Amino acid sequence: MAYEPQTLRPRVSGRYRYKWHSAAFLATVFTIATVALATTIVSSRASSTPLLDNHTMSAAREQATNKLPKQIPLATAGDLQLMLPIFEQQVTAVGFHPIDDSDALTMSPIGRQGNGSFISSLGDMFSQSGPEYYVLGDGGKLGSALRAMVVGAPAGTVVYSPVDGTIAGIKSYQIRGQCPDVEIEIKPQASARLLVVLTHIDQPVASLGQPVRAGVTKLGAVRQLDGCIQQPLGDYTYDNGNNLRVQVETTH
Repeated sequence: MAYEPQTLRPRVSGRYRYKWHSAAFLATVFTIATVALATTIVSSRASSTPLLDNHTMSAAREQATNKLPKQIPLATAGDLQLMLPIFEQQVTAVGFHPIDDSDALTMSPIGRQGNGSFISSLGDMFSQSGPEYYVLGDGGKLGSALRAMVVGAPAGTVVYSPVDGTIAGIKSYQIRGQCPDVEIEIKPQASARLLVVLTHIDQPVASLGQPVRAGVTKLGAVRQLDGCIQQPLGDYTYDNGNNLRVQVETTH
């Protein structure tokens, strides 16, 4: 039998050995529970966030070419309801921000604010259920923080009309004089005194005077702007925050 040399280690009484084993056991249980909780949180976020990797994004994009978005209301403006304009599995986030436009109506989001205060979160517990949304920084702009809605999605994602109505205008312009973009105006069927304005659109397929249906009629695709301007929605997505922007204006 091999001989083990005696070490200079104080002998621990049975009472303290029991305490050490108990502490080790509790520490082990705590570590396992912490790892399990972290795994659950990551899994939950992964299941609720469509943009995790290129494979998931490609699969969602392929699905989006064949499937229409669900009829989900995102916000109201006046007596108008704005429906989901992008296939739901490609939406990265929904946000609202202010704009310098006195004609733009303040929107009422439908859902729960994801970056609100604790008190506002308590209020959301009793509000109408709906998708999560974020209120974005004002970026130095004036007015209500809820005058423009942005629906995030990867560049190239198909854009559908958010309302029933008729195409009233299509024009090209420059964002801040440096980023080419396309604006599409829709005269909503539900309100003759309002105008729905969509920007950050690429490859427009709509035509002037064309009737459109919410969540059915294709208007174009989400434009890639992350190489041109900083997009605040990127603070809440796994990409740089490319998005479709929607606002509702009063007509004169």
